[in-house]
Amino acid sequence: MATIVVVGHAMLLTLLYVSLGEVVQRSHADLFLQKVRIYSRLVANQLEASGVLESPKLTDDLLDTVIVDGNGVLAEVVGDGIYRRSALGQPGLKYPKEDDVVFSQNSDNIFFIKVPLPRAGRNLYLRLGFDELLTVNTIEGAKRRMFWTLSAYLGISAIAALLLGYAMMRPVRRLQGAARNIADGAYTQGLRVRTRILELEALAFDLDRMRAALVGANDQLRTEIMEKDALEQRRAGLERQLQHRERINTVGTLAGGIAHEFNNVLVPIILLSELTLKSLPDEGQIRSDLQTVLAAALRARELVKQILAFSRDISGLEMKALDLRPLVVEASQLLRPLISPTCQLRLELAEHCALINADQSLVIQLIVNLCRNAYQSLPGSTGQITVSVRDVTVTAGAADAADRRAHGRFVELAVRDNGSGMDQATMARIFEPFFTTRAVGQGTGLGLSVAHGIAERLSARISVESTVGVGSLFRVDFPALAPKPEAT
Repeated sequence: MATIVVVGHAMLLTLLYVSLGEVVQRSHADLFLQKVRIYSRLVANQLEASGVLESPKLTDDLLDTVIVDGNGVLAEVVGDGIYRRSALGQPGLKYPKEDDVVFSQNSDNIFFIKVPLPRAGRNLYLRLGFDELLTVNTIEGAKRRMFWTLSAYLGISAIAALLLGYAMMRPVRRLQGAARNIADGAYTQGLRVRTRILELEALAFDLDRMRAALVGANDQLRTEIMEKDALEQRRAGLERQLQHRERINTVGTLAGGIAHEFNNVLVPIILLSELTLKSLPDEGQIRSDLQTVLAAALRARELVKQILAFSRDISGLEMKALDLRPLVVEASQLLRPLISPTCQLRLELAEHCALINADQSLVIQLIVNLCRNAYQSLPGSTGQITVSVRDVTVTAGAADAADRRAHGRFVELAVRDNGSGMDQATMARIFEPFFTTRAVGQGTGLGLSVAHGIAERLSARISVESTVGVGSLFRVDFPALAPKPEAT
C-alpha cells in the first residue's frame, strides 16, 4: 500500500512540476518581454526629445545607460547615414537580420528589439539587445526551488505512507500469522489484536468469534465421530461375540447329543468289564487285556463328561452366594499333586471380596481348567502360575476399553503364567471346542472350551491377553452380588 501511495505521489508531483515549470517559465518570459518593450519605448522617447540625436555625446550617454542600467548588451541608433553605438556593449555583437519575437528565440541568450524613431523626421531605428541569462537563471532557480519543495513533500508523504502502512499492516500480519497457526491445527490461537484502527480491531473481533464458533463445531464433530467409531467397534465386537457364542452353542449341542449316545455305549462296556474282572484270577493275560479295555473305557467316560459340560442345564445346578477365595484355595489343593515341583503356584487373594452367585463345583472346574491350561503352556513344566481374586468396578465410560460385558461391580478371577504365550490367530480360536496346539494324543482341546461354557452359564465374562514368549493372562469377571443391608 505504501508503495502505491509513493508511486502515485511521484507521478502526480512529476506532472505538477512540469506544469508549474511551464507556468513559471511563461510568466517570467512574459514579464521580461513586457519590461524590455516598455524600457525600449522609454529610451526611444528620450532619443526623440529635442536636441538628443543632434548631440552625439547625449546619444552615446543614453545608449551607455541602456548597457549599464538596463542589462543591455547592445545599444545603437542607425539610419539616414547615422550610426551611433555604445562602446560599453558586448564587443563583436551584431544585430541579427530579424527581430526576436519570443523569449529565447534563437538560443543565443540575447533578446533583440528594434524601435522606430518617427518623431525625429528621419528614417532612424533604435536597436537594442538585452541579456536573457538573468531571466533564464531566475527561471531555473525557481524550478530548482519548486523541485526540492516537491521532493521534500514526496519524501514526507513516503515516510507518512510507510508509517501508516506499518501501523495498518502490523495487526494484519498478526491476523495472518494467527490464521496460519489455526490452519496448522492450533485452534486455540486467538485472533484479537490491539490497534488504533477501529475497523481492523472490529474485523479481528469478528474473525475471532467465527474461529470460536468453528472450533466448537469442529470439537462437536470430532466427538460425534469418536462416539460413532466407538459404537461401530462395540457393534463389531458384539457381532463377533454373538457369532462365537452361536458357534459354541451349535458345537456344544452337537457334541452333547453325540456324548449322550457315546455314554450309552460305554456303560455296558464298563459294567461288563468290571463284572468279568471279578470272576477272573488275579494273574493272567486275559485279565491284563481286560484291564486295558476298562482303563480306555473310563478315560472315554471322562472325555464324555467334559463334552457334556457344553450342554449342561443350569436349572439343575446349585446356585448360591459364594466367596470365590476359598474355592481358589480348594482348586489349588487339587492341582498341586498334578504339577511338577519346578512349577510355582502362587495365590494372591484380596483381603475383602464380594460374593458371587454360582455353582461351587462348576467354579472349581473352571479354575482347574484355566490352571491346567497355564501349566501346559510352561516350557518344560517350569515357570510360575499366579491366581488372583479381587473386586473391580467398571464405569460406563471405561466399559468398552476394559472389554467387559457392561459397567458395574465384578469379582475378578485372574490366572497368569509366564509360558510361551499365543499369537493373535491362536487367541481367536482358543475357546473353540477340540482346538488345541498340542501334539496329537496330548490334549483334547476341551479345557478352555469347557471354561468358556462354564463362564457363560454363570453370567461371567472371560477374556484373554497374551504375548508370544512372555505369557498369557486369563480374566473371568463374575457379577458381584449387592451386599445385604445390615439388620437394625
